[in-house]
Amino acid sequence: MSPDDIREQIEASIVDLIKAKVEAEEMSEERAQQLAQMILEKLKPGMSLEDLYKTLPHLDDTFTEISHIIIPYLRDYEQGVTQKAAVEVQHLIRQGQYKEAQMLADKVIKQDVKLEWTGSAKAS
Repeated sequence: MSPDDIREQIEASIVDLIKAKVEAEEMSEERAQQLAQMILEKLKPGMSLEDLYKTLPHLDDTFTEISHIIIPYLRDYEQGVTQKAAVEVQHLIRQGQYKEAQMLADKVIKQDVKLEWTGSAKAS
């Protein structure tokens, strides 16, 4: 799955949420426009997977109503990158490769790792 595919899934889920909340009068038109504008500003076509994953955790900072859409993708990152890197860091430490372990841990913390999509996040 390409970063654009993921971005489009997220955008579609957010559009569906906005429509449902506006129709149910649970969200004002003004807030809906603000949310849509923020998504358009932050999620850009052609983003790399790395940039997408750096952006996702900040999307629901102001708009908590989209958290349930964003969290599955963040979980995939956690399971697919962070947990695997932690195992690799432990392995490097056991081998006495402390500098390499520290460099890998630093990269993961800074989200400075080359990513390849292997997840299956779907907004509920």
